[in-house]
Amino acid sequence: MMSRRPQVLAIDDTPVNLFALGAVMEKDVDLQVATSGAAGIKLALQATPDLILLDVMMPDMDGYETCRRIKADAQLAHVPVIFLTALAHIEAESTGLALGAADYITKPINVDIARLRILNLLEREGLRREVMAQRDELQQLITRLTQSSAKLEAARQRELGIGFDIQRSLLKGDVPEAIEGACFACSSQPSQGIDGDFYDIRCIDADCFDVLVGDVMGKGVQAALIGAAIKMAYHQAVADLLIDHLRLPTPAEILNRVNQMLTPRLITLASFATLALYRFHPSRGTLTFVNAGHTSGLLLRQGRVQAQPISGDNLPIGVLLSEVYTERCLAVASGDSLLVFSDGITEVLNAEGEEFGQERLAAQFEAVLDADDGTGEAKLERIRCAVQQFTDGALAPDDQTALIVALR
Repeated sequence: MMSRRPQVLAIDDTPVNLFALGAVMEKDVDLQVATSGAAGIKLALQATPDLILLDVMMPDMDGYETCRRIKADAQLAHVPVIFLTALAHIEAESTGLALGAADYITKPINVDIARLRILNLLEREGLRREVMAQRDELQQLITRLTQSSAKLEAARQRELGIGFDIQRSLLKGDVPEAIEGACFACSSQPSQGIDGDFYDIRCIDADCFDVLVGDVMGKGVQAALIGAAIKMAYHQAVADLLIDHLRLPTPAEILNRVNQMLTPRLITLASFATLALYRFHPSRGTLTFVNAGHTSGLLLRQGRVQAQPISGDNLPIGVLLSEVYTERCLAVASGDSLLVFSDGITEVLNAEGEEFGQERLAAQFEAVLDADDGTGEAKLERIRCAVQQFTDGALAPDDQTALIVALR
């Protein structure tokens, strides 16, 4: 609908024919008159009208030629044209419609009927313009959304790049091939996104090393950054406790300090992390560990055929500031092996919705160690292939991280 008064241009070499119509429509439209086709086109180009009334029979340039020129002009082509004619036969009407005319009014003009036809056509033209304006607005909106989507995708790709850099350099750094009394192997199969799996192996002294593994809730750069912060907090806690007590801190003391350092911040971020800290003393034959909600490790002893799950009952880091972390100690010996892993392995589903589960993983661990062929990396590759076969090669929703510690 038009919010302003419609502008109507009448082109007729005998304008007296339009006086009666102009008087009747004075309250409805602003009427402008031109007495020739050329003059009418000039006026239309100066101010595009909403409707053109065009006499057919005019000297120099008749109505048909005037209509051709109007429809050939990009500025005026959309303006509806009503022919005014005394030629009341089908051939004349079809000629005008073929040129793009919207309607015909015959002379002598019946002003009441002509007024209704003009107002109806103006209403249709107003609706057409409104639809065109809405279409243009929609197209502009689509263009802006497309541009915004492209910017968001570029930002997402930058975020992914940052996250992958964090994963590669901070969360899953280099694993030492061997420390006195032990050798290591690690496998990390990335998922479709950035996850918070992390690990760290630290030689405390000549006969003691720590293995820290963890998994931050959620995905994306935030999870990766939190994982990196936890690793840093672990190293800081070890250093601070060494200074405070002038002795090597226990795994429980370390995780209690890490929990005090990070839990207030993690609660603010609505995040938490599962952790497991394993301390090996090969010469003493001990494994001391704290499990903070992480998946159970699997310990396979020399000469045994069944892996022993080792777990704890503490809450994850970042859940409860008052949580007290406790440790357990097991006897270990040369030839024993520990498999630590993320839940991305045990919780992966096959086509029937079954989890791979800890029992299947333990069976695979027992099988690859019993075979006693190849490196630790080769053994982990066999486990990875078993998981892939179970899921029929489907993409993993979470990172699948596994680490073997073999005592020598």
